[in-house]
Amino acid sequence: MVFFGALVLGFVFGAVVSAFTTEGARRAGFRSKYILPIALQAMVLCTLAVALAVYRAAGTPFLFYAITLLSSFAMGLQNATITKVSGAVVRTTHLTGVMTDIGLEGVQYLLWAWDKTRARRPGRHGRVLRVSQRHPGVLRLALLASIVGSFLFGVVAGTAAWHALPNYAMLAPVGFLLWIIIVDWRKPIADVRELDLLSDPDHKGYGDLRALLPPELGICRLAHHRRDRMHHAPDFQLWADRLPRHWRVIILAVSPLTHFDKDEALNLLAAAQKLRAEHKDLVVCGVNRSQFQVMRESGMADALGVENFCPDLEIAVARAMNRVNELLGQGLAREFAFGPV
Repeated sequence: MVFFGALVLGFVFGAVVSAFTTEGARRAGFRSKYILPIALQAMVLCTLAVALAVYRAAGTPFLFYAITLLSSFAMGLQNATITKVSGAVVRTTHLTGVMTDIGLEGVQYLLWAWDKTRARRPGRHGRVLRVSQRHPGVLRLALLASIVGSFLFGVVAGTAAWHALPNYAMLAPVGFLLWIIIVDWRKPIADVRELDLLSDPDHKGYGDLRALLPPELGICRLAHHRRDRMHHAPDFQLWADRLPRHWRVIILAVSPLTHFDKDEALNLLAAAQKLRAEHKDLVVCGVNRSQFQVMRESGMADALGVENFCPDLEIAVARAMNRVNELLGQGLAREFAFGPV
């Protein structure tokens, strides 16, 4: 009983270490906040490889317990790191949550397809099938299916490697982690920070604008310490959770150097939907043609509305101020009809 409790604590401790390293790297302004936990993960796997070799030669009960606890720590470290990177979209050490998401997303997509094809002409089915390739639910189902497939492939490949070359079975995962470190170093993940209109070098001349903006309007930008360097989009869902509660409309200034793929666009879509559920709105500015194309393919542009995509900050501010007035008017109307909420 104590041993199994220690396994749980080892997993939790790995998650805690991941949170401390990523948050500490972010506050220290490191080039990438994910290199530290990934490098630590590689070191843990190397230690496990050596410990397993020693255990196979002359195993002791103490070494067995140490290996299992270290493995539990590695699982917690990896799961928390991937969760931070993906915005809680991907959890890689257990499949129950993934299978649950597959069921939920599958039902949502089937209901959407049923609504689109019910009582329609036969040719409608083919068009709905083509449109489904860009449906957010289908894209998320593909992502979840790839997670399950990768997990199953890893189980089979790991078992085969252990039986064929037990002393070298850890080389592949360690090499993969080192490759991730190199990729993250070359194209790190940016942060979303509140825009300082008084000192931001990319938006000079807007310093006096802050005093004129309503407090319900917030402006954020994708930021990285290397302004001339390509970078990946950050965890938008985590950013949305940390926004000030009094903000009703949020402007997100996107950099042309921000790389967007479908997963990152889906993450931004989930953040926008979260804000909508809280009766808030998102306005995006600075998006270039390729970034907008990815957002359109992921369903982000349709869900947010083309009118909420602005070419520059000045137009975005005008749009956001109109939305603030609209949302505040709706809130006053609800309070007048139903009393304070």
